Amino acid sequence: MVTIVLVCTGDKYNEWYVDNVLYMICEHGRLEYDKVHIIRDGEGSVYDKLQMFKECTKDQNYLYFDLDIIIKGPITRLIKDDFTLLHAWWRKPAHTPLNSSIMSWKGDCSHIYDEFYWNEDYNRVRYYRGIDEFIYKEIDYKMYERICWSFPFHTEEMFYPVCLFNHGFSNMIHKVPWVQKYKLQEKI
Repeated sequence: MVTIVLVCTGDKYNEWYVDNVLYMICEHGRLEYDKVHIIRDGEGSVYDKLQMFKECTKDQNYLYFDLDIIIKGPITRLIKDDFTLLHAWWRKPAHTPLNSSIMSWKGDCSHIYDEFYWNEDYNRVRYYRGIDEFIYKEIDYKMYERICWSFPFHTEEMFYPVCLFNHGFSNMIHKVPWVQKYKLQEKI
């Protein structure tokens, strides 16, 4: 059993982005899933992602995607039993070599939520750049092999099945020609 997990809090992304990811999973990712879990309550920050670890704890596989991505090829190999996230190979490590735009796990990983929120004020200050550094320094994880690239670092289409736009979502919709064949077409 596979549950797709998405986070759509705040006003940065509208419902089209949720529909778009689900469309691409089926159309290009060739992944059959059993359920979708969407987190909609939150402050609209990256910390809202942590809710998934509190809410998604059944003995099944979970596969999380940020909403600002393009799925252009098969993604079944992204489903992992161990808690797994991206190695950001496309850039220098900076504060962390990780990227949480795609994550997968099986079962109960609520310890990730608990570890952050047992001292939330301190962790929000210490990990002010987001949850990637928190995971890097505080949580045991595995990393995917190279399965994607980040658009801000390489704007041409690459052979990987996923492209991350890392906050460049306006580019994804209207400005990048190669993206148009993969995304859900907007209603006119």
